[in-house]
Amino acid sequence: MRKVNSVSGHVFIQRSFFLVIIGLFLVASPGFAMAKDVIGVVDVLRTFQSTDLGKSIQAHLSRFQKKRGDEVQGERKQLQEEQKQIEQQVGVISKDALKAKELAFQQKVQIYQKKLQKIQTQVASENAVEIRKFLDALSHASEALGKKYGFQIILSQHPIRIPMGPYPPPFQSSRIIYMNPKADLTQSVIQYINKHNSPGGTGE
Repeated sequence: MRKVNSVSGHVFIQRSFFLVIIGLFLVASPGFAMAKDVIGVVDVLRTFQSTDLGKSIQAHLSRFQKKRGDEVQGERKQLQEEQKQIEQQVGVISKDALKAKELAFQQKVQIYQKKLQKIQTQVASENAVEIRKFLDALSHASEALGKKYGFQIILSQHPIRIPMGPYPPPFQSSRIIYMNPKADLTQSVIQYINKHNSPGGTGE
């Protein structure tokens, strides 16, 4: 009998999967950078992990994926148990009876797979909506601080990786291979987002 590996599928959000490269951010930090600096760098992943808004989004996405995953967890266990029972009946019942059980089981698996795909789509959509909130806040902070301190270009370092579907995107290394510590604007961006963006108001 053919194994049904898809039965063990699950929907989990890892903190790092969906590649977001922020190329140009106009941000500056009075503590680390001077107005004469025209290029600055923001550690986008650390900003996402350190700001109140980013933490709130991560917590919400974790709750969201767990709630959706719980919707099919019981059904997955039932299918796994039914598969074991069918395997135990090989050689015990007639071939026709076994074939009928396998066919009925495969139909149940197909229904389960459709439910799982629907949940994966829901999770991916929620990821996109929530991450967009953070990227908008990051863009606004970058523009405001860049204009204030006279920076022309801010490059991203350590982009966010968030899953947008059942498979993670291919890895891409950081665009920054050297950075002067004086150009690190991350702390100023964290402070700006914390001050100007409330972490509340995120629904289930």
